[in-house]
Amino acid sequence: MAVLEAIEGQLEATWKQWRKAITDIPDQHWRHGDVDFLIPARHALHVINTVDGYARDSQPESWNGLAEVQFGRALDWEGTPADELPGQQECLAYLEVVRQRTRVWLEGLGDEGLLAPQEAFPWTGPNILSRMIYVIRNSQDHTGQLNAELRRRNLPRSTWEV
Repeated sequence: MAVLEAIEGQLEATWKQWRKAITDIPDQHWRHGDVDFLIPARHALHVINTVDGYARDSQPESWNGLAEVQFGRALDWEGTPADELPGQQECLAYLEVVRQRTRVWLEGLGDEGLLAPQEAFPWTGPNILSRMIYVIRNSQDHTGQLNAELRRRNLPRSTWEV
């Protein structure tokens, strides 16, 4: 289970980093900003939603619809009006649901399943391991965007987690 443990460890570090970032962003900055794309709530929703969408056996019917189970409505991380985006506590709850679901899914796969060929998301690589690396890379890309925006606002940035 060495591969599984490595991926779970890296995902857990990613979750810790996002959990702390979501918690530490002042409420008045969460759904607000002069650059709509850089509103912190957008990036948090996108990262959680991305893991939710990729940590499964097949592509979701609707990426925006993934959040519907959690929030009772479909959410487009880029297009939903800022004041309709989930609050910090809602995002933290969604993160925890996706974290637990992802862990169960990965443990069901084990090392053998992670290394088996996959066709559901061909742009992410030949197997589920490459897909999960893709997901972690996406999360880190948005961590960088979030941290740049927080720096621009003179707010504390998320810290590196191990």
